[in-house]
Amino acid sequence: MTARTSTTDPLRIVEIACEPWASGIVGITFCPGKRGDSVFGSPWQRDLDIDLDAVTAWGADVALTLVEQHELRLLQVPTLGEGFRKRGIDWYHLPIVDLSTPDQAFHRLWLSAGAVAVRSLRKGKKVLVHCRGGRGRAGTVAVALLIELGENPQRALQKVRAARPGAVETEGQERYLATYTRLLEPKEGG
Repeated sequence: MTARTSTTDPLRIVEIACEPWASGIVGITFCPGKRGDSVFGSPWQRDLDIDLDAVTAWGADVALTLVEQHELRLLQVPTLGEGFRKRGIDWYHLPIVDLSTPDQAFHRLWLSAGAVAVRSLRKGKKVLVHCRGGRGRAGTVAVALLIELGENPQRALQKVRAARPGAVETEGQERYLATYTRLLEPKEGG
């Protein structure tokens, strides 16, 4: 099989408008620069610099990386965060176990990283969300961002899936989002 590269298969960022809640855009993609075997199809031999240049050209202000540390090594992109930062993109590493839902460690990180992302979206900026393949974890967090902005969970899921078919891959992810409550804004009366 012929390897898929950053030249043969340019990085594609799916955009989700946050209107009417915010003027920013959430972008979903797979892991920039990933290399190695693919779960589906030809192996990956991407170039991290080319992919990060595409993210920069797209206009990302914030990047949320959802793969675990061992996946960064597996995908041969251990310097991914440094690459985002060198390009002036605020980078946050919020690992989620593949095919799973955000856990308490994620939620602790989310209180600051999610707040930055939501503020950026409200200011009309772009927030990139990625996992390994750009579907399950990235889709889940994209939906969570829309909910944080004020969108109804079911409508947020529909919006993300319309832009990225196959997003939010598991029943567990769907259940998590169906009961997701906003974590980043004070509750009424509190």
